[in-house]
Order: sequence, then C-alpha cells, then structure tokens
Amino acid sequence: KPSLSCMTPALRCEDTEITTIEALEKDGELHKLQKKFVEKGAIQCGFCTPGMVMTALDFINKNPEPTLHEIKDALSGNLCRCTGYKKIIEAVAEYAKEIDKPQLKLKEISDIKNQNKKAVGIPRPYIEAEKKVRGTAEYADDIDVKNVLHCKFVRSIYPHAKINSIDFSEAQKIPGVHCVVTGKDFPIKFGVLPISQDETAMAIEKVRYIGEIVAAVAADTEEAAIAACKKIKVTYKRIKEFLSIDDSLNDVGENEKIHEHCKFNNNIHKKAELRFGDQKKGLEESDVTSKMSFEFEGINHGFTEPHAATATWDENGLTIITATQVPHYLHRALAKVMEIPLSRVRVIKPYVGGGFGGKSDPFPHEVIISYLTRKLKRPVRVRLSREEVFLTNHGRHPSKMNVEMGISKDGVFSALDADIVIDGGAYGSFGVVTSYYNGVLLQAPYKLNNFGFRTFRVYTNKPQCGAMRGHGAVNSRFAVESLVDDLANKIKMDPCDLRMKNFLDPNSLTVGQYRITSNGSRESLQKVMEQSEWKKRIGKLKQGHGLGVGCGFFISGSALPIIWNELPQSVVHLKVDFDGRVVITSGASDIGQGSDTMLAIIVSEVLGISFDKIFVLAADTLLTPVDFGSYSSRVTFMAGNAAKSAAENLRTEICNAIAKKKEIAVEELNFTDNRVFSNDKSVDLSWDEAIEILTAKR
Repeated sequence: KPSLSCMTPALRCEDTEITTIEALEKDGELHKLQKKFVEKGAIQCGFCTPGMVMTALDFINKNPEPTLHEIKDALSGNLCRCTGYKKIIEAVAEYAKEIDKPQLKLKEISDIKNQNKKAVGIPRPYIEAEKKVRGTAEYADDIDVKNVLHCKFVRSIYPHAKINSIDFSEAQKIPGVHCVVTGKDFPIKFGVLPISQDETAMAIEKVRYIGEIVAAVAADTEEAAIAACKKIKVTYKRIKEFLSIDDSLNDVGENEKIHEHCKFNNNIHKKAELRFGDQKKGLEESDVTSKMSFEFEGINHGFTEPHAATATWDENGLTIITATQVPHYLHRALAKVMEIPLSRVRVIKPYVGGGFGGKSDPFPHEVIISYLTRKLKRPVRVRLSREEVFLTNHGRHPSKMNVEMGISKDGVFSALDADIVIDGGAYGSFGVVTSYYNGVLLQAPYKLNNFGFRTFRVYTNKPQCGAMRGHGAVNSRFAVESLVDDLANKIKMDPCDLRMKNFLDPNSLTVGQYRITSNGSRESLQKVMEQSEWKKRIGKLKQGHGLGVGCGFFISGSALPIIWNELPQSVVHLKVDFDGRVVITSGASDIGQGSDTMLAIIVSEVLGISFDKIFVLAADTLLTPVDFGSYSSRVTFMAGNAAKSAAENLRTEICNAIAKKKEIAVEELNFTDNRVFSNDKSVDLSWDEAIEILTAKR
C-alpha cells in the first residue's frame, strides 16, 4: 500500500517491509515505468517523481487496465506543482498498455528520435531525468556535511509590535546549544532590488508581520535547537497594525508607520504611473466603453520542496548550498550583509524542487546561517517547515483594480485606463517591479494608442509578497480579458474575432515603446478555435455550460537589469579539451524548467555533436559565469542566445584550424553527426580528430 512518507510516523512502520524507489531498478536497469516517465517527459523538478512512480506502480499492479479517470484518481494524493500532471498521466497510461511488451532501452529511444541528426525541435528527456526518476538527485536538504549544526528560529506572534526585550539566557543552558543570535547581529539591510532594500535578516526593535524571525539558535541537533527556541522569552508592546490595502493607503495619523522611509504619513511603498496618448479623450470618443472593478486574493507558490540550505566557512570564505533561483543576487546580498568581498562568497544551487518565483529573492534564513557558520567555524544547516514556507511567502500580491476600456463600433480598441493598488506585505521584495508590471502588462497583446495606469504598492503587516509566475501580469490579464468579452458582447462581435482584429503585429512597438519581436497570438487562437469547434459551439451549449477565451503575454527577459551596470545579463562559457568533451558553464538556474538541457540542445545543434560529448556545469558562482537567474521567462532567450554565440565562436575556431591544416575554405565545412566534413568529402574528420587539430600546439 503506498504511503506518503511525510505523513507517516516511523512508529507505524515497525515490523513492516518498506519498499522505496531504490528497489525498482534491477542491476542498473530502470523499471519499465521509470523508463516511461523519462521517455514521456513526466519529470520536471523531480521532487515528487519517486512518490509518483511508487504510487502509480502499486495502482497498476492492482488495476492493470485503468481508465484515464482512474489514473487521475489514484495519483490525486501525490502533489506535483510543475507538470500539471498531463505527462505523468500519459506515462502511466502507456505503461499500463505496454506492461507485458518488451521495452526499448533509453538509448535506443533517443536514437530513433534523432535520426534526422538535429537537436533543436526534437522531443527528448532532460539530461538529468534518469537521476530524478531513480531518486538520486540531491536537493538542498539531502546534502550531508560533517559536524553540522542545526538552525531553528523564534518568530513573532504579533503583526506589528515593538520588541521590549529578548531573554535567551535559559536557551543557552540547554546541552548542545552553541549560539543564539538576534536582530542586533544583522544591522545591514538587503533585498533583491538595489532600489528597495528594506529588509534585515531578523527584526530589529520591532516586528512587522506574524512569523518574522526575532531570534535564531544553532545547536548540535534539531531537537536541541527547538527546545532552546521554546526557552527564549520575547516581550512586546503591540502597536496599531495595518492589515488591509485601505488602511495602508490612508493617513496613519498619530500611529507609527510600518516603515519610516515611506515618503508621506501613510504606508505607500511605491507609486508607478505611466501615460501614453490621451486616455480621457480616447474614452470620450469611444463608441462603447466598459468599466469594471476587481479584487484578487494573494497566492503562495506551493512548491513541493521547502526552503533549505547549508552554509560552511573555511579558508576560502563562505560557501552556501541553497534552494535558490538566483545564485547571483544571493551572492551579492551575502557579500553586502556580511561585509566581505564577493570573491569570498560561493553560492551553489543543487537540484531545486520547484520555485515559481518563490525562491528568487535572497532570504533571511540564508543570511542567518551564513553568519552563524562564520562565527562558529562549523557548518550550519536549516530546513523550513511548511508553515514557515507560508510565513516566508513572497507570493502573488493581493490586488484591487479599476479598469476602463473603450472601443469603436467596428471593433477597434481605442483606450485603456486603470487604477491599481497592490498589497506588498511587510517588505519590498520585487514589489517596485511588480508595481510597473501590473500596469505595463495590461495592454498587450493588443494595439492601443491611448493607454495609461496608476499603481500604488502599499506595505501591510503581513508576510511580504514578491514574484510569482508572471508577477504583475496574471491579475491584469484577467481584468482586461473580462472587459474585452464585455465589449464584444456590447458591439455584438464574436470575442475571438474581436481579439484577432486587435492583435499587435510582429516586429512592432507598443504605444509605450515596448518591443514586440514575435507574436504568435493569432496563430494560437486560430488553432484553438479550430480544435474547439468554436464557431459551431459558441453560445449553443446547454445552460450551465459554455466556452470562453482569453489571451495573455509576458516579458522574456528585461532590457533594464535589476542591478544597473554595463555587465552582460547572461554569460555562457564553453571549454573543449583534448578528449573532445565540451563543458558548458552557465550561471543559469535549472529549477525544473529544463534550462540545463536547453543549453545542451543549443550547443549540440550548432556543433553537430551528440549529448554524450557535452557536460553542463551550472549555477555555482565560483565555477560558472554570471547569469541573473531564473525569472521573467528569460533563461532560454538570454542564456540560450549566449550559448548559441559561444558555440558559434567555438565552431569558427575549429573551422579556422581545419581550414589552415587542410588548405580548404572555411565555407566548405559542415558539422553534423560528430563529424566535420567538406562538401566534396575531401575532408572528413571525426569530432575527436577535429579537436586534435584545434588543440595542437596550443
């Protein structure tokens, strides 16, 4: 019977036989179901994969001819945040159909799919898929370090209060406790945005939300650290809390603001306002207008792997292994807060069990254990509980929006205006950027000549909000698409036809000078209309059933870097040695979206070599060049183009070396199938022979 290990007390397993993922493969050969997960691409971050495989296998053993609905029901107790379950269900269903049939080996499957010798556009498993399906991929909390100390936190029980005193004398008496630290040990502020660094690793003098860290303990065991936390006595003086958007917009009167740096006597963190064209005139001249108000709740990311990290200090300085989307930003934050050179900080990203924006900030727990390891000269580790993950938050902003849109009788959008307020919680995080995104991303993918917005982000006494999957775009898109539907209804036009009429053209600029390179909205909507039989079914379904349509978009990267300097936002290095292996080094963070595999695919395509000649080394700030991180849908665009350029540079070097050696024009040379050859085949070299020519006498 499958059991969730996170919910099964060890005592319940006494005198029982326990089968884990390690038991499935035989003599190094994956189980057929494991192979099917790899083949179908049912693995992303991989954190849930072993549990999915075990549950599915038990189910198929008991029900060898299941329906899709039965498969879905059987897997419903296993949480997967990345995949949407589609590929997992496909893998299980195909395994059930093929259970008694011989299976191709993974290498044979790969060979069949690569008969055209191309890399780009060919479905393939992640390069680390087998490791994840075996359960051997190491996440932050899996990594063991000798002589490690465990860190636990004392957290605020009030949303807004002065800290009168912290007494940890009794905590220090508990055997195994090595250190207790408080806010006074962490006076330097940090944050992911240099323009909005307002957070300290622990509360200093006052707390700003329930769950804010006020003290930390390092001890030999988790149990000792927890016991010590319970002995720490914190006294507070409560002050007025601000828990709603409206409270924070208004003048606070004689009450204390959440942050004194707020410009006026309220809790407004940021005002963002942009105007293009004339919205007032555009709305007045519109034949039809629609105006709506929206309220959206905040949402947590729900990644399956909780925050975890281990920090060590040695003669080279600080090393931290942590579940992060942004090694580079954490690298900078730790150097700043600890007042040490960047060269004395090393950040390593292991496999990450999902992020979705929730691991794209530097976090207090990372700062705290880094301080403790330097102080104690012993490794220190931390793993947050699920409750602590929710308290840490950085999720989607709760929002209020008033949006008005105008249109002509013949269906041309004429104006869009919006007033928006977002609830940022207690600290800044990505909030300044989100304030602009909430407005800027209202417009596309449609043409508009009169467009404007005003956004306020307010501080409240709640866990802070930050980036979550299209931050600033999701709520905005829902609002605008709702207005588009209303306008379509008012002018009696098909909602899809109305959208088709107003899509932005490829290689164009919006009225706000936002650069549109490609826009596949038209083709996508046409395909959806065909496959859903939109024209036949719209408005003709029985009561309570219907068809809807909505279009969205998001940025891919950012022309303005978070850290304002002239450095490139993404760098990829290639190293080729005498053995012919190409090592790709990149600071990009693979958090389950497949960026490591993407880099390998691009380099393979340019150089015409197979994956067994490629090694990807990523997200280690000592060994890899700078990449700003996995957020804003930027990695394939930025790191991918960097990898393409690097591979093209290497290819040019190889061509020049061969052309000189073989006295042939560079333009005659081709790269494919691990060979370099001329058009007339007078030169026909294996990859290893080509590399030998390249590296000779260097």
